[in-house]
Amino acid sequence: MENYELLFSPGMIGGLKTKNRVVMAALSTGYASAEGEITDRLIHYYRERAAGGAGVIIVEAAAVDDPIGKESFGQICIDHPKYISGLQRLSNIIKAYQCRAFIQLLHAGRQATSLVTGGKAPVAPSAIPCKMIKEIPRELSLTEIKHVIGKFVTAAEYAHQAGFEGVELHAAHGYLLNQFLSAESNQRSDEFGGSLENRARILLEICKEIKKRMPQLALSVRLNIDDFTEKGLKIQEAQQIAAMLEESGVDIINCSAGIYESGLNCIEPAYYNDGWRIYLAEAIKKKVSIPVMAGGIVRKPAMAEKIIAENKADFVFIARSLLADSQWVNKARTGNSQAIRPCILCNNCIGSHYKGYSISCTVNPAAGQEADFAAKYCGNVGPVHVVVIGGGPAGMQAAIALRRYGARVTLYEKSAELGGMLDWAMQPPYKVRINELKEYLIRELYLSGADVILNHKFSQEHFQSMTPGYLVIATGAKPIKPAIEGWNDQFCRLPGAVYQKPKQIRNSRILIIGGGSNGCELADHLLQFDNQVIIVEESETMARNLERKNRRVLLDRLQNGQVIIMKKSRVVKIEPEQVTVTNSRGEATLVAADHVIAAVGFEAEDTLLKQIPAQLKPYVYVIGDAAQPAGIREALLQGEMIADTIIRQAREF
Repeated sequence: MENYELLFSPGMIGGLKTKNRVVMAALSTGYASAEGEITDRLIHYYRERAAGGAGVIIVEAAAVDDPIGKESFGQICIDHPKYISGLQRLSNIIKAYQCRAFIQLLHAGRQATSLVTGGKAPVAPSAIPCKMIKEIPRELSLTEIKHVIGKFVTAAEYAHQAGFEGVELHAAHGYLLNQFLSAESNQRSDEFGGSLENRARILLEICKEIKKRMPQLALSVRLNIDDFTEKGLKIQEAQQIAAMLEESGVDIINCSAGIYESGLNCIEPAYYNDGWRIYLAEAIKKKVSIPVMAGGIVRKPAMAEKIIAENKADFVFIARSLLADSQWVNKARTGNSQAIRPCILCNNCIGSHYKGYSISCTVNPAAGQEADFAAKYCGNVGPVHVVVIGGGPAGMQAAIALRRYGARVTLYEKSAELGGMLDWAMQPPYKVRINELKEYLIRELYLSGADVILNHKFSQEHFQSMTPGYLVIATGAKPIKPAIEGWNDQFCRLPGAVYQKPKQIRNSRILIIGGGSNGCELADHLLQFDNQVIIVEESETMARNLERKNRRVLLDRLQNGQVIIMKKSRVVKIEPEQVTVTNSRGEATLVAADHVIAAVGFEAEDTLLKQIPAQLKPYVYVIGDAAQPAGIREALLQGEMIADTIIRQAREF
């Protein structure tokens, strides 16, 4: 049996004893009201994770100075007494599960935008714009700096009045306090700029004043240990700052890294290794005696245990993994880590935040909808039999959800293995975590008690013996074969034939038709086998729908692999060893190619749907790619929701 003795040993943060060493890190959700107030949605979201066993929850960043310091819409505010009542409701819910309740305090500084601030220019230590936001901030005066200090301290007082046991100052990721610490963004010549001591002054004054007024309030600082920019904070300076913070009364240092401008290492895309930045916390732990917190793609309990065992940190924070599975901690504590729903690092949660949406999770349909899902599974539905056709993600999730209601489920899969198009999705470089999701779904499916029948193609004959009942069609989609002159199956292929072929195409000239995410990921896959790749895309944008961090990395790899990209172009004719491509001006080019692969999209596999007798159709549901080709998130969400639809209908009858 798994034993994570150190991870589940009590810890101390200042005068607070924690039941374990797992901390839910602040992760912006966008679930607050437009006015920054606590909503029922936030309450249910944090309740689920407190009930899930975390030792400490650090509630997401709360704006200490609305609107000028606000980072995004749907952000919690904590700069007025009117917010205390809602915040108290939230802290009480967290503490009810013997979980310590912290809240993070933030001023966005130059990483605010006038869209969010209501037209007001962002403020900063110096009038130097963030290269990503690109709005020129206004330099804070000395009087205004004192005002900002007061805003942080007052926010801490409001948090204390609301029942929070600790606060965390966000001095990382390029926000205002981090901007003061960095010589790159802070070029002041007064007492708040120049030397490291001066640049740290605003942070230290806030810490000292909070501890002076509320000595019993635990104080954490989320500190960048490396900004990963040319002139930003480096480890040596961060070590000095950490020592200053300890002297000023800080109880724990939460080690982070990266800013907006540093790009990928602030919120990592899929190609980063699990636990890659633990070395940063280790460097700080060598210089301070107060506890140190580490994290960054810590998805598995064994890694968290190892971090503490090797004395690299005292606490381990997780964020995206708790979005993916709110019961992560309880499952680890009971030795059932195999049952943890894995985060696949797709970053769709963060991508939603960047677009101004509230966040959701690809692998966890319940994320942000906890109240709705909690109400669903009340009571057993009784003798209801549902047939699910298709063992891809949508079909498996539907079967799992239906079994939670108590329905009898039979799932048919035509091939010898479950997984469907997940088998394709995990083939490109750095997509191996999708295999973990596949294995998780298969395990949960069999544990659910559903009857699973493999190597069984459901056909028209089966319908003859069926009485009106419930049928879920999750037969997936098939690649579209383009109608191009000269298409020849001897050297023209579809993506599935490439991914499933035991012997890969090697040392060949390959032309891929289609520069969406599927075409670009296919090119990335084929580069591993010493191929020369050309992508022909009709639009101006490559991999348009891919989350932007993973998209950036993917396009960089294609560039480094010398992939030739022909935008605003189309293939008009295919011949042996050459392809005719025309551009937007109608100019034709002959391109040498040994193989042509079409990645132009998918169409629903609806053959079975057309065979359903009329008397059964009112009881038939189509989900996933069989309804409309989309992604993993949509497949899992539809699988979950169709169970609700069927059970509601069954209860009505």
